[in-house]
Amino acid sequence: MKYLLLFSLMLTPMAYGLGFADGVKIGEVTDSSAVLWARLTERDEADNRVPKWDENNPQWTAPGTKGEIHFSYWTSEGDEPTSTQTIPAIADNDYCAQFTLSDLKPETEYQFKAHGKSGEETATFSGSFTTAPTKKSAEPVFFTVSTCQDFPRRDDLENGHKIYRSMLKLDPAFFVQTGDTLYYDKPNPLAQDIATARYKWNRLYALPFLRDFHSKIPSYWMHDDHDVLKNDCWPGQTYGALTFDQGLKVWKEQIPQSKLPYRNFRWGKYLEIWLPEGREFRSPNNMKDGPEKSIFGEAQWKWLEDSMKSSDATFKLFVSATPVVGPDRKNKNDNHANEGFAKEGLRLRKFLNGIPGCFVINGDRHWQYHSIDAETGLNEFSCGPASDKHAGGWNQKNKLPEHQFLRVKGGFISISVDAKQARVRHHDVDGNVVYESIMLAPVKK
Repeated sequence: MKYLLLFSLMLTPMAYGLGFADGVKIGEVTDSSAVLWARLTERDEADNRVPKWDENNPQWTAPGTKGEIHFSYWTSEGDEPTSTQTIPAIADNDYCAQFTLSDLKPETEYQFKAHGKSGEETATFSGSFTTAPTKKSAEPVFFTVSTCQDFPRRDDLENGHKIYRSMLKLDPAFFVQTGDTLYYDKPNPLAQDIATARYKWNRLYALPFLRDFHSKIPSYWMHDDHDVLKNDCWPGQTYGALTFDQGLKVWKEQIPQSKLPYRNFRWGKYLEIWLPEGREFRSPNNMKDGPEKSIFGEAQWKWLEDSMKSSDATFKLFVSATPVVGPDRKNKNDNHANEGFAKEGLRLRKFLNGIPGCFVINGDRHWQYHSIDAETGLNEFSCGPASDKHAGGWNQKNKLPEHQFLRVKGGFISISVDAKQARVRHHDVDGNVVYESIMLAPVKK
């Protein structure tokens, strides 16, 4: 009887009533706009009624529910709240809604509240964010970057990935998730249909560490292969019953969106970041390399070249979902550091290294490194996976001439930018600094 009671307590729901179990995502922030995302759910927290020894049990759920959502927002100075339009939360968009806020003030803290309604039930969720400075602002900027997170490989089974707790303590101005936000093609369960793909999003962002972080820190998301379809994918492929187009549909439901998937954002006088798109326009990996084989496509190349050459930011950071410099594993054939895209990879490295104040921050690889390309001199910093459980794919003893730093562990990167320098730091999952490099501001001619 005693054991039956204990098991019953472990299965007691922790959440009650209508809510926003996945919190609010604050995305695409500029000096005058932002996109707020919310999903209406049956309960205000995920149902994690599972025995503690079975962390992969799919009972961890955050089911959505039909209703409607709107936001109210106001400045911290006490302005009257502004209300957005009301958007239906329906099954076709997984009960998600996105709201573009415009005419915001630069460098201003905004409070917000998500309002949900389903029948007679109502729910709210609160948070805040600060808009970007204008390009004339001479204030320093500090932000963080991570990649490769997977629900089964979280390092705190009840709360999620420790890096979010560690990054929140550092209070970054913004955060970039460089792709592989989750893994459709990894087990417990494999997401080979659109319903299971949505399920994997719903449970991940209901984890407390992630939900708390994203209700306070503006973020920019990039997708890669595992969070659209499967490993090393390209348009037209399928994974079970899940198509590439369905994978993009789910992505656009679950993440705050801009008009184009490739975009750049200015953060004051000293910093501009570029977030390229590496899946939607690419040639098949198995195509023979040559001038026509591309990851970016012509329109994206024009955007990249024109916008980088015209920028007057001191530092111009190319944040890539995949490696540009590497070195990568010899059996890979999917990115600009591989032989499969050798011609475009060389073109990209030469172009980026020719831009004053430019270096690369990349995701995708499950180890941390700082590399300098032997041919062009381009610097690249790999942030490593979101947990130590997820690290691997490279031998710690295999330090190559390109490597200035190598660590086969999880963590994240932080970057501090001012008039004189960009300080790049690798952190472990608890936030401790394990490596630092100073990139000096380019000398004006």
